[in-house]
Amino acid sequence: MNLGTVLSLVLWLVSFLATICFLPLAHCAMVTTSKGPVRGTTQYVDGKKKVDVFLGIPYAKPPIGELRFSYPEPPDAWTEVKDTTKPPNCCMQLPEDTTFMNFSGTAVWNPNTPVSEDCLYLNVWAPRTNPPYANKAVMVWVYGGSFSSGSSALDVYDGLYLAADNDVVVVSMQFRIGALGFLTFGSNEAPGNAGMMDLVMALQWVQTNIHSFGGNSHNVTLMGESSGAVSIGLLMLSSLSRELFHRAILQSGAPQVHWGTYTVTEGRRRAIKLAELLQCDTQTSDTEIIKCLRRKPAELFPFHELNITRGIAQFPFVPAIDGRFLRMSPAEYLREGSFKKAPVLLGSNANEGTWLLVYYEAQHFNIVTESLISRRQYDEVMSSIFQYYPQFPKELNHMAREAIRFKYIDWIDPEDQVRLRGQVEKAVGDHFFTCSVVGFAKALAKAGQDVYLYRFSQRMSSHDWPKWMGVMHGDEIFFVFGLPLKYSHKFTREEKELSRKMMTYWSNFAKTGNPNRGPGELDMREWPKFRHNEQLYLNLSTDMFNSSANIWGQGVRTEYCGFLDNYIPHLVRSEPSYSTNCSMTAASTSKAILTSRWCPALTISLTMISSSFSWLCPIALKLYSRPWLGFIPGKV
Repeated sequence: MNLGTVLSLVLWLVSFLATICFLPLAHCAMVTTSKGPVRGTTQYVDGKKKVDVFLGIPYAKPPIGELRFSYPEPPDAWTEVKDTTKPPNCCMQLPEDTTFMNFSGTAVWNPNTPVSEDCLYLNVWAPRTNPPYANKAVMVWVYGGSFSSGSSALDVYDGLYLAADNDVVVVSMQFRIGALGFLTFGSNEAPGNAGMMDLVMALQWVQTNIHSFGGNSHNVTLMGESSGAVSIGLLMLSSLSRELFHRAILQSGAPQVHWGTYTVTEGRRRAIKLAELLQCDTQTSDTEIIKCLRRKPAELFPFHELNITRGIAQFPFVPAIDGRFLRMSPAEYLREGSFKKAPVLLGSNANEGTWLLVYYEAQHFNIVTESLISRRQYDEVMSSIFQYYPQFPKELNHMAREAIRFKYIDWIDPEDQVRLRGQVEKAVGDHFFTCSVVGFAKALAKAGQDVYLYRFSQRMSSHDWPKWMGVMHGDEIFFVFGLPLKYSHKFTREEKELSRKMMTYWSNFAKTGNPNRGPGELDMREWPKFRHNEQLYLNLSTDMFNSSANIWGQGVRTEYCGFLDNYIPHLVRSEPSYSTNCSMTAASTSKAILTSRWCPALTISLTMISSSFSWLCPIALKLYSRPWLGFIPGKV
């Protein structure tokens, strides 16, 4: 064989290898799953750590045609090697967030692969160590996005660094969202919770196949953020999923959030509204309505979903209390102590509420000004935020809204615009995220589970969002997935180290159920267990690197969460007696105004001890109407 022939063969071989791997100079990785062989790529971290990456492995049939709205079905088997080197399609959603045009802060969350109904695929990052595949802990990521957006293909969810630096197998999956994932008529044709059953099938795939990637099917930890964390909480409640994993990490979400579930009755009402918007005849049978909805182009659904509900964080299609996946409400599960008994790591961020404000209260809060507000604007915004309770379309009564507005005023200087802005943000963050997280932690701890609570308070140095928005909802994700290491030029040395520490805490927890230091990890600060009667938590920030800094706290937003979780529901239930007692004391218009403003304020402090104190409203009227006390009706 002459030299020319040899060179030709070499060139052909190089070209062939490049073609089958689809990435220049990439190495191929091959694994055989229960349905057939898949080919991924081997990628390098720091030039030496190898990770086999598989993107877009089918775990269910495409949910199209007659399978739209239905539970997922297993995929057909294949014999030829399936290419899994490209990120999968995003499930059906709006193709772009156009709220802030050409803004990098939102672009990072936009779909980065084609949007399609054919989307039920998952991804695996498997460290190739020696031996290459050896019973590693598995961390399964569930993305957030209000149950209406999100994708495992986003760059911020790249599992490469988490897998490489911590020697864990990382898995993520696409699952149906919006109406295509959660529309319900309470029937076999559209039972609801299709998106949750997608997650169940993906976890079943993990149990069957992860050993082929070096993962331990008996050591699976779920981790997710926002609605992803809510989903994980629901998986902990449902008897259909409890046995498919062993630990859980919930970031800024919990199963009992007000916005996380609805009844089948409410779900059906919203489904009918969507059918009307899509011009289906809603005066016929449910079967015919569903047939009509199945004929509609999938691309239309996300646009019409925007018109189903009103109000802040009133997401249109969410998991349903359907009697199968969820037998009862999440709150009832927690009261009964009926949930998976397992170690849980969870927490929230310092400024959870700012993200919702710029989307839902844009007339007062935006990304180009300091968004300072007056006392009058504070009252307007707070009334708007708490208009619907516990969720749309049920409205919160006037007394409860007055009580919330009063409680969150900073009485050191009630007219200070910076303080007013901050208190609105705290109210939103407490109500929609933080208090539910703490409440879930308390329920788990009371049941004797190992619980670790955090508060993330590190503002990124290269943040795209304005400074007043603080440590936002979702900011911790960048650190959990090692983005400061991947994009090192955008982050400080301290931020890179914080990312390493957080990945270590998370992966230690996945390996052992305890986030604290393992062998050789001498510089890890101790993370105390959360107990319901102590409520200790770890503050995650670069302050951790100052050995003299106190990074532990006790009670995350305890007073305000007690108010929202215990007093407001009581006030809602007791509405008739409060309104009657207070209105009967009003002898004039001015006194009526005074009483309506101050009876809620008085009962905030007193009714939390005993509802019987409502009789003090008449006394409060007499006291507060005396000039020497300095209170003037209508100025409170």
